[in-house]
Amino acid sequence: MGLTLLAAVLMAGCQSKQPSTPANTPMPLVSSCLGNFRMDDLKLMVKRCDEAIEQTPDQADLHRDRALVWTLLSNQAKACDDVELALSLLKQSSQPVDPMLQHELQVRQSTCKQSRTMAESD
Repeated sequence: MGLTLLAAVLMAGCQSKQPSTPANTPMPLVSSCLGNFRMDDLKLMVKRCDEAIEQTPDQADLHRDRALVWTLLSNQAKACDDVELALSLLKQSSQPVDPMLQHELQVRQSTCKQSRTMAESD
């Protein structure tokens, strides 16, 4: 079997099946950056999220995922930055917004505001 044919066969087997969508609806390249989550390597998880966000920077759920990892790394400032960015992306989106995602981000935003208020009162 020639190398070109072998490469084509291997690549065909690795392609993900995507549901059919109307031509004008963009399909996200990455749906989550937390697949195969590794609590023992949170820096790797941030890297995976960074790479996913680089591919599809307008996906609020990826910023939400990275915010979770930043929280686990005790970096509340970066987590809150991602929450704010995710909420901003939802407001700008022309696509229907997942109400659970929006609610989760609003709860996290409230936590960020409360943390900032408490830090200023110290």
